[in-house]
Amino acid sequence: QKYDLDVIAISEHGGKWYKVNDDFLRIDDNNNIIYDGKEYDSANVVSLKKFKNQSRTIQLENKSFSEVLKLRKKYPQKMIIQGLEWNIPGHDHGSIGILAETGKSISDFHYMFDRNDIDYFGKPNLVKNCESIHENSLKGLKYLEQNYPQESYFILNHPSRSLKYTIADLRDFNNASSQIAIGFEGIPGHQKFEGNRGEYTKALSTDPNYDSRTYGGADYFLSELGGVWDALLGEGRRFWVFGNSDYHRTQKDYWPGEYTTNYVWSTGDGYKSVIEGMKSGNIFVVQNNLIEDLKFTATANGELKTMGEVLQVQNGTKVKIIIGFKSYSSKKDENEIELDHIDLICGDVTGLIKPESEQYNNTKNKSTKILRSFKNDEFLQVENEIRYLEFNHEADKSEYLRLRGSSLAINTKNETDEFGNPLCDTLVVNTDAAAKADSWFYSNPIFINTDKK
Repeated sequence: QKYDLDVIAISEHGGKWYKVNDDFLRIDDNNNIIYDGKEYDSANVVSLKKFKNQSRTIQLENKSFSEVLKLRKKYPQKMIIQGLEWNIPGHDHGSIGILAETGKSISDFHYMFDRNDIDYFGKPNLVKNCESIHENSLKGLKYLEQNYPQESYFILNHPSRSLKYTIADLRDFNNASSQIAIGFEGIPGHQKFEGNRGEYTKALSTDPNYDSRTYGGADYFLSELGGVWDALLGEGRRFWVFGNSDYHRTQKDYWPGEYTTNYVWSTGDGYKSVIEGMKSGNIFVVQNNLIEDLKFTATANGELKTMGEVLQVQNGTKVKIIIGFKSYSSKKDENEIELDHIDLICGDVTGLIKPESEQYNNTKNKSTKILRSFKNDEFLQVENEIRYLEFNHEADKSEYLRLRGSSLAINTKNETDEFGNPLCDTLVVNTDAAAKADSWFYSNPIFINTDKK
């Protein structure tokens, strides 16, 4: 409500137990402590204590869903999705959501496929696939596709934090179900965590690029130009970027929507239309309200396409690129920042890589480059807060285009390099103020196909 979100997907943070035993601080909207992780009987937590010794599977069905229903009744104008931070077999965490009439659907999934599930008696008719091996993660995705193809989604969480994912794993996820494994958390939570932004605290790798750290608050899979995400887009994969809050406590976290926001284009009013919008790729992710609206389209021969879509043209066709944005209109003085520039990034699309190929483990797309960088003042000011720009581009091969915007200028000390790419966040001591000063947005891509198909 406070941060003007239309939709929130709860996560029920990964673990074996419910709130009273996870040692996390809980506070209310007025920043009053309602639970501090200790054992005590008070009116605020007594309703939770009786669930302490139940498995998370039972809690998801009996407690979590009832809380979702209460919140939906309290905030009828908002959409609240029951989600789950999945402890992925063989890996780290991921976000899933299932639209269902009861909590049984997500409870069943947890029982069968969560590597931390300890309940072996609650659902005797279901087969458990909880051993922490990669194959069970693929079984879980296929289960969602078979049972909830339009009602569920999976997004990889903080993928580089623990270095437990390879690009081959991501390709496997997307191959197992491209309509469920729709993307990754490129902007992780814990953005104001003091010391290491995003709470990316794993011992630094031997790679001088420090791939287990954030860059401008972005996971390395996203921040590296020509890196993992660009390699996936270079195959033409519909694999989108998202952001989460990962809210645990105010000391290190922002509330959902306070700092990171996903803007999802939805063509309907119901919950299902939100899931459809997430799967469409017509999404952009913003830090610290850097912008609040974005128009990004490619037009040729009277056909217009936007993020997540494919523009089919002949080789050599002139394509008109339109970029428009709206500055956030409700900034508080202490948080006020301005967009410095927008990068138009492109890369070649060469087709899917087969699992048996030696390139299946390739993490690079060497064709990726910054096609143009546009300063804020290069945009035509249409209205007080709306800016607009057109750019002509010749499509001479199949490719994708995506946007990246920043509050920081190129070559900002300890923040950006000579091309405007974000530098490792370990160069600056992270604080609330530092995170807000170092703000970015990322769009999802538009694909341009010149192949005769």
